[in-house]
Amino acid sequence: MAREVLFPQLIEATRPYCIKYGVPTMAPHVPTILLSLSAWVTIQLASSALSPLIFKQSFAKMNRRTRINWDIHVVSFVHASIVTPAAAAIWWKIRQQGGLEAKVHPLAANRTYGYDYETGQVYAIALGYFIWDTVISLLYEGPAFIAHGVVCFIAFALAYSPVFMYDGLGFLMWEASTPFLNIHWFLDKLSMTGSLAQLINAVFLLGAYVSVRLVFGVYNSFSWFKLANFPDVPQNPPLPMHIRAFYSVGNLTLNSLNFIWFRAMIRAVLKRFQTKPHAKEKLDAQKIEKFVVQGNGDEEFEEEAGIRRRTTKK
Repeated sequence: MAREVLFPQLIEATRPYCIKYGVPTMAPHVPTILLSLSAWVTIQLASSALSPLIFKQSFAKMNRRTRINWDIHVVSFVHASIVTPAAAAIWWKIRQQGGLEAKVHPLAANRTYGYDYETGQVYAIALGYFIWDTVISLLYEGPAFIAHGVVCFIAFALAYSPVFMYDGLGFLMWEASTPFLNIHWFLDKLSMTGSLAQLINAVFLLGAYVSVRLVFGVYNSFSWFKLANFPDVPQNPPLPMHIRAFYSVGNLTLNSLNFIWFRAMIRAVLKRFQTKPHAKEKLDAQKIEKFVVQGNGDEEFEEEAGIRRRTTKK
């Protein structure tokens, strides 16, 4: 039973629209979605105001683009730090109750069409973020980030059909690698490129990325693909073709991006710890400052991976 405590009038006002557009279970979560969206905008604005005061020396050398990217990374870090353990906690609870075989949890009882209010709240937090992320990507990022934001936004919105709520938990757990990626970026901007701290973080980053995105992610995706397209027991009612098609294409897109980004990530990390200047070479202070503070020196990798807009010569 949905615990419709916050803003009951808003829930009732949006319920007819949620039913009309095929996401009837979204209505109880609309307040959380809006609060989530407001929280990410607030965190972005707070970072913009407070970060220059906390990191005065580093911010004094940053250009406008880097400052905007800093705020984006702060929001991304906070979101991943909240939504990943929340999704993992529900996933673990289902496992503790016997998993899909026991069919105790509502999402285990009906893996395709099951609904759970607690899971819906976690999705609402994520959906508010992906609304923010889609807008930010359209304004500042490259095509890969835009595709990622749009696919995730639609995927978690359609989950309120309800459909694939159990499997969506696994996809949210991909975000376990994101905090380490953000820390890696922050260390660059704080003049700690190539430091021991960044090396230790890189180990956790690559380990988490391989574990949750390339190993668990591929396994989870294969398991989902089999459920959606070749179920052991016919789905009742049959899965709509547009739902199956969207999630199949989205699944392939996100998994492909994971491998493309991993290649760029490996190259960027190796560059920081393999390149050593010759003892007789004179270091160029301006180049070092540009690499560390104004940019991370990874523009070529980022453009190749589609996470950065290609620069145009003026």
